[in-house]
Order: sequence, then structure tokens, then C-alpha cells
Amino acid sequence: MSVKAPTPTKSQIDELRNLFNEKYEQSPPAVPFHYRDLERIRDGDKWLTRFLEMYDLNTQTSIEKLWETCIWRQQFGTNELNENNLVKEYLHDGVVFAHNKDVDGKALLIFRTKLHVKGTKNMDEVIRVVVYWIERIHRETDLDQMTIFFDMAGTGVTNMDMEFVKRIIETFKLYYPNALNYILIFEMAWVLNAAFKIIKGFLPAKALEILKMISKKDINQYIDKANCLASWGGNDLYEFKFVPEQLKRPTTLTVKSNGALPSEPTSPDSPNEKKVHFANNNRMYAGSEMPECERGYQTLDPMSTMLRISPNDNIYFNRGENSESIIELTCIGKQAITYKIQTTSPEKFRVRPRCGYLAPSETVSVNLMLKQDYHLGESPKDKFLVMCMPAPVGIEPSQQSMSEAWKMKPQNGNDVEQHRLTCNYRSSASAASTPGTCACGKITVFNGGPDEGFSSTKSTNTSDLSTQAKHLESQLRFTQILQCITLVFLLGLCVAVVYLLKTQLNHLPGCIGDEECSVSANCQSRNL
Repeated sequence: MSVKAPTPTKSQIDELRNLFNEKYEQSPPAVPFHYRDLERIRDGDKWLTRFLEMYDLNTQTSIEKLWETCIWRQQFGTNELNENNLVKEYLHDGVVFAHNKDVDGKALLIFRTKLHVKGTKNMDEVIRVVVYWIERIHRETDLDQMTIFFDMAGTGVTNMDMEFVKRIIETFKLYYPNALNYILIFEMAWVLNAAFKIIKGFLPAKALEILKMISKKDINQYIDKANCLASWGGNDLYEFKFVPEQLKRPTTLTVKSNGALPSEPTSPDSPNEKKVHFANNNRMYAGSEMPECERGYQTLDPMSTMLRISPNDNIYFNRGENSESIIELTCIGKQAITYKIQTTSPEKFRVRPRCGYLAPSETVSVNLMLKQDYHLGESPKDKFLVMCMPAPVGIEPSQQSMSEAWKMKPQNGNDVEQHRLTCNYRSSASAASTPGTCACGKITVFNGGPDEGFSSTKSTNTSDLSTQAKHLESQLRFTQILQCITLVFLLGLCVAVVYLLKTQLNHLPGCIGDEECSVSANCQSRNL
């Protein structure tokens, strides 16, 4: 059943594609979009159709949302997500996985909510796992729709994570238009009714049409018994065990030197174009822009990047005044490099040194200080961007010279390497670990210029959404307390009613006996 949407014509799809190509030619993004996303737009109609359906054939809105989605996918690294760069614990715990199909033949994305405990996981990493499964389903089904199945059997209040559900909904709402066939809520306990009302408020109007509350009695209206797990009352005895995806062979895309999308296939010998190779889903340097010491084609994995950062994922600060953290930068290439550090919140942090020079195998420690009277955002929105590039030849290796070199360097150059680090407060678990290490051991690397998220002037609604979610959670807790009080009151009232009835029943036989005794006494007196 999917959301009822108008079907775009071929001319409308072509118009959307042409608008995208024109925009990409005239105003290319700071960092070129991923080649797979460009192929979806250039060679296929299905993805473009989804946007037109979602936005009621409004071409202007569709092109805006398509462009925003491509930016998000490039920043999030959706096409690079695989079992090697995800937290394996989250990937193997069975909270989210894909298995079987619904009655319409659409893949099931299953959430077993009773296995999720609020506050015990890194939410960003959990969402990365969710996006991985969405992308995997799309790769296996050629962008076909899917059905979300929330298995809420046995789910209690501790498992009900409003932030988790909200972020899942927002991900589909913003970046996967008209991707759902059904949203199925299975065996939800009555105590979670208040939470469900809040969740419905997050959903767009069109999603409410496909939202279904189901139980074992009516589940077969949406999923055949053969495809139902045994715990749902079906015949499938499947037990989740993660199986790595079988990926197709990588492809090659020709991209113009200015990052523009070619409208027609071109010759690799064309002087105005550079050939960009891809392998193992990692982005490469463009051959003509690569440092001479690293010519050829090189993947951006931890063994072949120019810079190694420790810690390489999260930076932890203590709560309190002038909290400090230290990161170590090591040049691991064969050529000297220069580095530069930026932050999304320059007013909050003091960075020393902010830029510098590193010879091969050299390491430098960088102090990051959270200034007094400033605090990290409630959600991990404070981030650092560490960029590096080959050091210019014949220039003095001083901080001032490196700073001047960065001013002259376009930050969207193909030889600029980027690492992104997220700021968090140190919890008891992270405090016990050694600073400078990361549990996941992952490096997130991007080539090109800084994304829009590192602009200090960029406005965001993240704090507002977090505040709203907290307010809704407090309302949920109050509603749950009120329900418990009401239940206790009803139980007390029932006990009182039973006691009164029992008292009345015990009193009635006594009254009848008294009347019989009085009648008998009167009769005896008359006989006398």
C-alpha cells in the first residue's frame, strides 16, 4: 500500500534531472557528490520519481530536497558505510536488521525495541547502523520501497527511547522520500500509549496513512505467515545473525576537472577531465592532483592517508571550567605535510597550535581548551575539522608560513584530506579509558573542502529539537505516573466496593433471623 502520491510523467522526471545537471555545472558543491548518487540521477528515474512523489510533483521543492540530500549523503558517508567502519557490537546485537518481505513483496526493516536500552549507546553510531541497513536494502532491491516493522513485544519504559525513534523518523522524512510501504507497530503495551501519541506527532501527514497498529491476530494482513517470525505467530524460525553484504564490483566515473557532472560519456584522454577511480567504496585522490610521492591511485584508508589522529573519532572534555583535551597528529606519508584545525564553535574553544608543519613520521600534540563559561551542546554538534595537505616545496616550516599557505590554497582541492572529530563530555565509561584512544578504532576521512556544517554562521534547529524532545519525554513520564496513580486508585475503589458488598451480605441474614425470632415470640405470647 505505500503513500498515495501522484505519478510523475517522463517529462517531469527529465526536467528535474536537467535542473540538477544545470545546477551542478553552474554552482558545483564544495565537495563533489558521490559518484553513485550522480549515477542514480544521470542514469535512472526511480530516485527522481521518489522526490517528485513526495513533494506532489513540485519540481522546485524536489530539486532543493534532492540537493540537500546529496549534501547530507556526502557528509554522512552513506555510500561508504560497511561492516568494517561500523561499531560491530551495534551491528551484531539484533536491534535492527533486514529479513523477509511484507505481503506486497517489500523488504522488512525490523526494529526489536526490547533489545534497546535507552542511554547505553552512542546514538550517532546507532543511526549509522540504521542508515547502513537502509542503504543495503536499497542496493539489494534497486531503490524499492521497504516496510518498517517495530517489534514491541516485551518492550517496557526503559526500552522506549524517544530520541532514537525521533531520529529514525527524521532520517526517513528528510533523506528517504516516499521510501516506505508500511510502518507496522506490533504488540505495543498499553502503558506506552502516551509515548506513541508523541511519536505520531513527529510523523508527516502522509506517513500516518501507512501507520498500522497490529497484533498476532491481524499480522497476516500485512505479512504472510511464512514470512512471520515464530515470535510473531508465524512459521519462520529465523534467529538473527549478521551476514556481510555481497557487494558488486566497483565502477569508474569520469568527472570534469571542476567537479561538474558530465552529461555524456567522454573520452578518458580528454585534457579537461580527470579520471577518478574507486575501490572498496573509498574515495581516491584525482591522479593529476595527488602529491608526487603518492602518484598512482591510492585509497583513503588508515594505512595510506597522510595524517593519523589520536583520538580519531571523539574528543572528550571534563565538565567544569577550562576543560582541556589533547589530540596527537602524526604524519604517516612519505612527504611533509601542513595541517590546519577548524571548529564549528570558535567562540567556545582555544586551539594551540591551530596550524603547523609535520615532517614524515613527526608527531605534534595539539591542546584543545573549552573556554570558561562555555558548555558543549546537548547533542554532539560541536565538532573539529582537521585538514592536511602536502607542504609547499621551498617554504619555511613555520606556523606563519603554513598559515599563509592555507590562505592561498583552495580548500576544495583534491589533495586536501579531512578528518572530523566530535566533542563529548567524558562519561564514567570514557573517563576510565585512556585519553587518545577510541573504542571503535575508526578514521573518518573526506577529500575536498569543508562542509557547510563547519561554518560558524550556519543556523540549525538541533537544540530546538532536543529541547522539544526533552519536553515531550517529561510529559510522557508525567502521563505514566498519572496512569499508575489512577490504577492504584481504581484498585482501592474496587477493594472498598467488595468490602461494602460483603458487609451487606453478612448483615442481611442476621436481620431476617431477628424478624423470625420476633414473630415466634409474638405467637408464643398469644397462645399463652
